[in-house]
Amino acid sequence: MSEEPHLKAYLCDECWNSVPHYIVQAKPVKRKVKKKDISWVEITLYTLGNILCLGVIAYYLWFK
Repeated sequence: MSEEPHLKAYLCDECWNSVPHYIVQAKPVKRKVKKKDISWVEITLYTLGNILCLGVIAYYLWFK
């Protein structure tokens, strides 16, 4: 066994050297995503669309 088994996943040196080791060359750069501002017109249209859908559902439940 190796002298520091916890660093080598408790493998013997021979087994550890036979396992392929992958090295990351460079870390990818994370870019901040800008949040889109929502206008009052979009909020109003979204709300009206939801109310119309609920109205259609209520119509079919109560009258059909």
